[in-house]
Amino acid sequence: MVRLATALNVGGAAMTTAVSCPAIGQCAAGGFYTDAASQHQAFIVDQVQGVWGTPQEVATILNLGGNASVNAISCPAVNSCVATGFYTDAASQHQAFIVEETDGTWGSTQIVAGALNVGGDAVAMTVSCAAAGSCVIGGRYEDASRAQQAFIAEETGGAWNSGVEVAGGLNLGDSALVTSVSCPGVGACTVAGQYAPHAHTSQAFVMNEYSGTWAKPIEVVGALNLGMDSTVSEVTCAAIGGCAAGGSYETAAHTTQPFVVDESNGHWGQAVTLTSPVKTVTNAQVTAIGCTAAGACTAAGNYSTTSSATFAFVASESNGAWGSEEPVAQSVRSPTGAYLSVTGASAQSVRCPAVGHCQVGGQITIGTTGDQAFVAVEQPSGWGIAQSIAPGQNLGHEAAVLAMSCAAVNACVAAGRFTDGSTHYQAFVASGFTTIAPQLLVTALHGTVPATGTANLVVIGSGFVPTPAVRSNEPGSSIQVITSTPTKLVIRFIARVHLPGRHVLVIFAHGQTPTRVIYVQR
Repeated sequence: MVRLATALNVGGAAMTTAVSCPAIGQCAAGGFYTDAASQHQAFIVDQVQGVWGTPQEVATILNLGGNASVNAISCPAVNSCVATGFYTDAASQHQAFIVEETDGTWGSTQIVAGALNVGGDAVAMTVSCAAAGSCVIGGRYEDASRAQQAFIAEETGGAWNSGVEVAGGLNLGDSALVTSVSCPGVGACTVAGQYAPHAHTSQAFVMNEYSGTWAKPIEVVGALNLGMDSTVSEVTCAAIGGCAAGGSYETAAHTTQPFVVDESNGHWGQAVTLTSPVKTVTNAQVTAIGCTAAGACTAAGNYSTTSSATFAFVASESNGAWGSEEPVAQSVRSPTGAYLSVTGASAQSVRCPAVGHCQVGGQITIGTTGDQAFVAVEQPSGWGIAQSIAPGQNLGHEAAVLAMSCAAVNACVAAGRFTDGSTHYQAFVASGFTTIAPQLLVTALHGTVPATGTANLVVIGSGFVPTPAVRSNEPGSSIQVITSTPTKLVIRFIARVHLPGRHVLVIFAHGQTPTRVIYVQR
């Protein structure tokens, strides 16, 4: 883990809220820190050939109201980035800004949507660049009637327009914003967010750009949103006309449900509600989505249970078909090698540099030791357990991953915050995450074995991928593994001689203590 803006953060509250890595060891990150006057200042910092440089302030001269932050960064190429966020002017009004890096040098801060922002509350929340000089940002502003409107601003050929309103005719309830944008090609982008058809309601939408021309907003949840409260958390486009979006909607019973929706060949399909194997789920939402190709994506999110606990999940898409939710970050391994149960978790970001190679980051709670920042790594064999980021430095027991970027498989950077021994928030970036195998654990054994012959047994638990070895302590028997998933192992037991009585199966997983399972011959 690398601490950022430590010298600048005299006021003791700093976070890294954005990171983008166009190549291994070449990244840009940004966020905010607190100066000696307790004012929040925006910062950006570059990583060059694996070394993080000195953070530089952004919009400091403009930030006379003392509240600024970088919210998003996009780097289409090495030494070519755009950072966006907000600052507060002398009249205590929020203004949206962009700052651009060209050939490794960051330019001056530019205000965007200034003419639109008559009400004085503009924030840029997201940015995506298909190439240097071709970017789109999105966010919200306040009009003369104090209504919150969504906006986008676009850079074409290196020149930014002044910003345009999005979904204004639909936003009769005066509460709209762009939450995410993804640009897979020059002049080809998709923005997503929400608008209010009536007061105290919201509808999720997406809006496509093709060949430099923007289409009308499309409502994506539709009849599912009976509670009239939906939004898109993130949209990701692996190809032009091939995107996926995820978020949440409200049912008639006022529970929150997670949804995903795909665009295929330029046409958006029907939203799909992700299902959970956990029977006690009360509310859930997709918070992030990552795609390696059209129809091959991973969604991450959070669900709450009837006991009011919150946990993280992932759901994968293959060939355009979404699977059910899979709990993730349920346990973590301590420095001593012991497996510790996670009592709460939330996923904030997921990135997938290749199919079967995703990383998810967020926050976990471990008993009474407080909240830790975590990353979990996926391999083709399945998801590993949570990896806590520098728990020895998080002495204030409150940390989280807020953003991630992956330049290649096993080359991801996580950004976020932790609290030091003085309970001050500090900004960080971290990398070098590896798969940590789940704890080998057996919770149930199903099936009946005759004294002689062949039968199948089903072992329920965790840590069964990669496929473990299974042996019997009886010389007259053998075992074949038929199938294995992370939570279920199907084995074939073959008894060549009469084996009555009580016996033991032993399951072996690499790097873990063998697990003994007692079965009774019938």
